[in-house]
Amino acid sequence: MRRLLEDRTVLFAALEGDGSIAWMSDSARSVLGIDPAALVGTPALALLHPDDHEVLVETMQESVRGAEDRPRVGLRVAHADGRWIPLEFGGMDQRDAQGGGHFLLWGSPNEGTSRLLAFLGALLAGADLATLLDQVVAWHDSTMPGTRSALFVRDADGSRRCRARSAEVPAALTEDAVVEPLLAAVEETLSIAERPGLDHLDPAAARAAADGAFVGVWVIPVVAPGTSVPQAVLVSWRQRPGPVLATQRRQIANTVQVVRLALEWTVTRAELVTAATTDLLTGLANRAQLDARIDADRSTLAGVLFCDLDDFKQVNDRYGHLVGDRILRESARRMAAAVRPTDLLVRLGGDEFAVWCPDLRATSDAERVAERLISVLDVPIEVDGHQHHIGCSVGVAVVSIGDAVQGDSDRLLAAADQALYRAKAAGKGRWAPAYDLTMPLPFPSDG
Repeated sequence: MRRLLEDRTVLFAALEGDGSIAWMSDSARSVLGIDPAALVGTPALALLHPDDHEVLVETMQESVRGAEDRPRVGLRVAHADGRWIPLEFGGMDQRDAQGGGHFLLWGSPNEGTSRLLAFLGALLAGADLATLLDQVVAWHDSTMPGTRSALFVRDADGSRRCRARSAEVPAALTEDAVVEPLLAAVEETLSIAERPGLDHLDPAAARAAADGAFVGVWVIPVVAPGTSVPQAVLVSWRQRPGPVLATQRRQIANTVQVVRLALEWTVTRAELVTAATTDLLTGLANRAQLDARIDADRSTLAGVLFCDLDDFKQVNDRYGHLVGDRILRESARRMAAAVRPTDLLVRLGGDEFAVWCPDLRATSDAERVAERLISVLDVPIEVDGHQHHIGCSVGVAVVSIGDAVQGDSDRLLAAADQALYRAKAAGKGRWAPAYDLTMPLPFPSDG
């Protein structure tokens, strides 16, 4: 018990029924930088971050319960230098039914837990892969004393590059000449490779490792089940000698799972975003992308082009949907080549397309885009030896900054659609301008 209470990393306290501190262990000096005698008689809440008050108050108000019925909880405690120190607390209620006795608390650093929670929060918030992997490396190192790591990820082309590393790992230790032999060591075995000492490094790398107080390195492959090639490799530089212990292997296994989660979720999220914002048949953007772009754009002058293939329905009905799909894909390819690099080409559905033209110098810029679209689709499309003349008509709506309909994709598309119908009525294969951008919508707006 004496050795436990003298542990300089664990904070012990006994609270009165009113929440005041009855006793604090001497470890308050090392953990909080405060003389424990100065804390006796003060309210415990004064030491806690304001956002953590509620959990302590509610715990103190609960009926008497044993430690086995209480989960550990993360609380932020004030340090003498103004920082908030995250500690993971357990507790045992030793008060009697009349409120006599004390509530015992013990807290130890929970940097690993707080970093893992930060990683999960970033994952749910949709953080990019670099941010997630930085947090994984920081979490891993916080759970493995004397370790500083770098994470190498295999790209789609098979190459590996450093995607995250501890600030304490010198850049010299992430260069190909240093890491390639280490990565190759686990490519075949798919198991942890331990490299004690620095004699396996070239002189420059050995000096860099020695400057970081490193005495060896562990190389850890991240392998998905059923695969034979690591998705990533974690290179953990060690400041403490010795082999990988059983508890360390357990933590390494946890790290591997978290790295895989970050990699796989990033791919899955990218696929979900693509599916939500892309037309699957043509690969073009969809209406969701168009709405977002129009809403965010602040061009002084911009335009919406509403495009419709003139004779697509007859071809689709006569030759079938497979031929129709090939015609739509070829039409999309031609249209993509006809618009400006800054324009957004969108398939709205069926044989309807739209183009958002930002940063126009004049209305004529949008009109020239419309003319190019008509021109490229005036050339017959060949499918299985048949020449199909489809053609295209376009409605053009131009909006200036400050106009009432700026950012309103529904009204801009409605105006361009009306212009499109006038172009078709005039004989197809041509474009027509929109005259009134504020006309009532022909369909209910989604808001």
